[in-house]
Amino acid sequence: MKIRVEVSCLANKSISGVAKYTEMLTKALDSNPGVEVRASYFDFLCRQPKPSLKLKKPLEKNNFFPLRVYAKMQSYNVAPPFDILLPNVDLTIFPNFATWPTSKSKLRATVIHDLTYLYYSETVEAKNLAHLRRVIPRSIQKADFIITISEAVKAELIKEFSITSEKCVVTHIPPDEIYFQKNTNEIHKKYGIPTKKFIFFIGNLEPRKDLPTLIEAYRKLPIAIKKEYSLVLAGGNGWKTEKSRQSIVEAQEAGENVVHVGFVDSKDTAAFYQSASLFVMPSIYEGFGMPILESMASGCPMIASDITVLRETAGEAALFAKVGDSDSFSQTIQKLLCDVPLQKELIKKGKQQLKYFSWGKNVKIILDKAKSLF
Repeated sequence: MKIRVEVSCLANKSISGVAKYTEMLTKALDSNPGVEVRASYFDFLCRQPKPSLKLKKPLEKNNFFPLRVYAKMQSYNVAPPFDILLPNVDLTIFPNFATWPTSKSKLRATVIHDLTYLYYSETVEAKNLAHLRRVIPRSIQKADFIITISEAVKAELIKEFSITSEKCVVTHIPPDEIYFQKNTNEIHKKYGIPTKKFIFFIGNLEPRKDLPTLIEAYRKLPIAIKKEYSLVLAGGNGWKTEKSRQSIVEAQEAGENVVHVGFVDSKDTAAFYQSASLFVMPSIYEGFGMPILESMASGCPMIASDITVLRETAGEAALFAKVGDSDSFSQTIQKLLCDVPLQKELIKKGKQQLKYFSWGKNVKIILDKAKSLF
């Protein structure tokens, strides 16, 4: 089967969660002997960084439009087929919410990662919110099938857009192999972590990650615990960061061991997970829960918000705290830090939970769906 993946999200210096999914999906498809993968990206006047993808076939360049211009045209439903000058394929996969017009593809599949724009519109950047409201309903209608990353989001898509269950397939995201490998990167000195032990969080500064609740929970811990454990926050700038930044500054000005290390690469991220005493994910909404699987692979015990999708991801391998409740998070953090046997039990259950996730399984799901539509 000939499959084109639109990988323009990888033509950037920093890689988002959608881009990481795109990279892993493309590599997994390319490793299947029955698939010929063509990865296409926009590179007008050779101004975009080349995606660091090593595939069996060279990457395809789209250079007749700047990506921003084409994306704007597509957003307003006036774009021409993006693949006019490209070879024919059986299936084109669009991994970033939008189904683009095609002329050289028999089928189109689009990845819808979450419905934040519907359920928590106040947490989405205004410009992006308007784009998603225009694009997602149209994308769902025009795609031959939808790929999503959790059963929770699939249920939301069926409910909100009245699509059949058969139109949507689920591809849970396995963690990168780097998180299974022993990492010896020294992070304490490099990132200025004041204590040997620390509680870890990773994610962009954006409202749905609910950092203020985590920081408040940390500040409510007993003084003895806070002297022994720092709170380390990793992740770059997102949008509507004011409340998160204010919470960080207020905690630091109060003398708390709260450190924001900013964006870190995957090697250092693995080192953070493997060095942390505890990972906490306080999100109010997610499409999946990739950090939970990364934490499992790294052997780090976890606490997560008690929301459907994070229970789906973590299974019995995490403790759960009430969404937006700093007391609940604080009490759960204290409980887990003080119970070493429970930590070991959760780590063991995490290793078992990881067996349910594989890219081989995901590729089979996508190929079987496409074949059923030919």
